[in-house]
Amino acid sequence: MTALLASARFLKAVARRIGQVSAWLIVLLILTVVLDVITRRFVVLGSTKLQDLEWHFHAALFLLSLGYAYVEGEHVRIDVLLERFGLKTAAAIEFLGAVLFLVPFCVIVLYFGWTFVERSFLLSEGSATQTGLPYRWIIKTSLLIGFLTLLLAALGVIADSLATLIGAKRKPEPDTHYDEVGL
Repeated sequence: MTALLASARFLKAVARRIGQVSAWLIVLLILTVVLDVITRRFVVLGSTKLQDLEWHFHAALFLLSLGYAYVEGEHVRIDVLLERFGLKTAAAIEFLGAVLFLVPFCVIVLYFGWTFVERSFLLSEGSATQTGLPYRWIIKTSLLIGFLTLLLAALGVIADSLATLIGAKRKPEPDTHYDEVGL
């Protein structure tokens, strides 16, 4: 029982930490957008590389934050119904949803995503525009990392839900999540 709760805390802490670190991409995204706007507006110098970099940062920010959003309960769900259920019913719904839908979806994306990234790397794929960024495989790798993080978060939520269903007492999670595992 203790191992189940410890593994749930560890997996959720890993997803939280990756989300917290990836949140700093918003600063890079903002700086890139500001630089792009200034160079286009005042220097009259449009840059395809800056525009490519903007969507690269945006995609990485979104993908690397998936696990964090799931662990924190900030993902899309029907809270109107969920708040009416008891703790065990909510845990059962969360468990079934993660086991039947989220984990298989993550596994499928990771399985096919690996080929997607590998092909991009082997072909030295770059931007579709001639003046765009090279090495498209770098941004495509964030797809794998993001869904791997989401899978870890899902496994943590599954372990947590299972512990609730079998009657383990859950400790409230501390406010400083990243201190739990020393990440």
